[in-house]
Amino acid sequence: MPLHALQNKVSKLLHGRYLLSLREAFIALIPYFVSSALAILALNSALTLNVIDDNGTVANIVSRSAHIILLFFPVVVSISIGFFLTKNYAQSGIIGALLALLCFAVHGEFLQLHAGEFTLSDSTATAYAIILPSISSLLFVYLMRTLPQPRRQFRALSRFLREKFLVILPFTIVFFSFYLWVPILSEVGHLIGGWVTPDQAHSSVAELTFKRMLASHTFWFFGVHGDNTFNMLFDEIFLNEPLVGNLSAKTFYDTFVLIGGTGCFAGLIVASLFLRKGAHERNIAQLSIPFTAFNFCEIILFALPIFLNPVLLLPFIFVPVINFFISYQIIEWGLISTNDITLSWMTPTLISGYQVSGGLSGVFLQLALLLLNAVIYYPFLKWHSEQIHYQKALNYLSEQLNISEQLRSASESQFIETQRAQDRASKALNKVLEELAQAELLLYYQPQVSQITGDIVGYEALLRLKKADGTIVGPYFIDILVKHKQTTIIDSWVIDQAALDLEYFASQSFYPVISINVNPTLINNDSSVLYICERFKEFPEQLKIEVVESSYFNDKSSVINNINRLKTHKIDTVIDDFGTGYSSLSMLADLPIKQVKLDKAFLDKVETDQGRKFYSAVVQLLHQMDKTLVAEGVESQSQLDFIKALSIETVQGWYYEKALPIEQLIDYDRTFKVAKNVDH
Repeated sequence: MPLHALQNKVSKLLHGRYLLSLREAFIALIPYFVSSALAILALNSALTLNVIDDNGTVANIVSRSAHIILLFFPVVVSISIGFFLTKNYAQSGIIGALLALLCFAVHGEFLQLHAGEFTLSDSTATAYAIILPSISSLLFVYLMRTLPQPRRQFRALSRFLREKFLVILPFTIVFFSFYLWVPILSEVGHLIGGWVTPDQAHSSVAELTFKRMLASHTFWFFGVHGDNTFNMLFDEIFLNEPLVGNLSAKTFYDTFVLIGGTGCFAGLIVASLFLRKGAHERNIAQLSIPFTAFNFCEIILFALPIFLNPVLLLPFIFVPVINFFISYQIIEWGLISTNDITLSWMTPTLISGYQVSGGLSGVFLQLALLLLNAVIYYPFLKWHSEQIHYQKALNYLSEQLNISEQLRSASESQFIETQRAQDRASKALNKVLEELAQAELLLYYQPQVSQITGDIVGYEALLRLKKADGTIVGPYFIDILVKHKQTTIIDSWVIDQAALDLEYFASQSFYPVISINVNPTLINNDSSVLYICERFKEFPEQLKIEVVESSYFNDKSSVINNINRLKTHKIDTVIDDFGTGYSSLSMLADLPIKQVKLDKAFLDKVETDQGRKFYSAVVQLLHQMDKTLVAEGVESQSQLDFIKALSIETVQGWYYEKALPIEQLIDYDRTFKVAKNVDH
């Protein structure tokens, strides 16, 4: 396979949504890793310096806290993985986290019942903390996309409640399916455990320690705490036995193999210093120095990451292997003297070498290994830095999420607090948001009538608000939301509700063309346009998108691409309220848009001679540009006669009908058709 093809495959794998989600999940846990590392470091430092007594109250409290933090590590891992996997696959992150936690606690046997009392078990929890949430989240996402969703039955519910009802069936299926999954996973685990279990009866201490090193690094690569997992699964009494010279296996391993903790990350940090400034790998390595100095590996392991990263797997395994063989031979040959002392695994490199060798020989060996490790790590880090762009991939993934998921993850309270500090106008925003929370959004539909055939050719969906007292008012809140750049909230609701309404119409054998109004920024947003295409794929040629031409259209190529993308999915784009605010005939000439709606404010001025001339001139110009027109706000016979004289194709306004609630629309459409046939 050519090198560039291999690079493309590796890059595609690392930038896949699953691995990116796992990486986000572990990055989110960095504060947890740091807090646990600081607790352990503080306790050991205080004990070493005799600041506190081994059996004192403070030592017991800190030790208990550190133990609890480590015990709950698989719990927070399962929650984080469940949240980010479901979120990044455009489903509710909270639901995904709850499902992952439930499956892990029950099916992963983390929570066990013995003699009427619940206990926590960590024997298999760490491995299950990644496997079970991954399966539960991906299966949940698949079922949410494939199971039929009876949205019409939940029309009367709020959007929030409707979403929660729709997850009940997939949630339940996933949870109970693990009664099938777990026995299979357990059997696979037993097979793997049998393969990696060291044969202590027929292996030397050196062989057992070497196998432990390979197994623990493999566990770490898959996001499982390697040393703790090995300790739980296998008897490690051999670590206290002499391995080479008079050194116990544990002292040899901690001092001369793991230079900078698991993965020998001290060498990685040195190698990263030779990368370009600003490189992600260099930044992470530098941030981890205070922790790597005391042999904590989690920062680099999960933030660089090493975790599930095939590019860095080879040096991550190979470097400790090299250290093992070189150190073993040098000590075996007697080139350095060693003392049989017990050291904490957190003892910094060089200090541990000095104490174990009783002089500088151990320090020189550690320095030589550190530099060798850096040389091995450098080409892999350099390639990784040049070829793998995690941040861009994460940004792209974020942009791909649909609007509904973005709204679910938005924090309204944070927004309000921020705006309150920036602008006094946030009081108005607070009021609007409170009123929206206490009221109900509705879509009313106003007919659009062809002046050529006399038929209804479409309905514009107009936003209405039903207050707590039952009164219906117009969308007075839009201007405030536009000012605070919060129209995404409304756009998302309109998009989803329009799709639900079309589903309802279809169930009644009614297939109207509807048009919805969205903020012009949406046409610049690729992910939003893709979401619309996906949401309305079952309703070809039944949707039009109305946008007000604005300065946001300055990115002409993006606008044109998205309008064409919508057109490919049989969704037309319409320029709304032409003639008000920002209007550019030059831009309009370039846009692949067929239909333009003339604002009511234009028509209201035709009572004057100047107003009639201006309206007529605009219509003539747009017709010459081969645009079909919709006259908005037609309320009187005189206005209709004026419109017909200009050969405007479609009329919308109270002359025909005001906007109607969905319950009245089908009857109105049928009545209109009957009346038209009678007239003819």
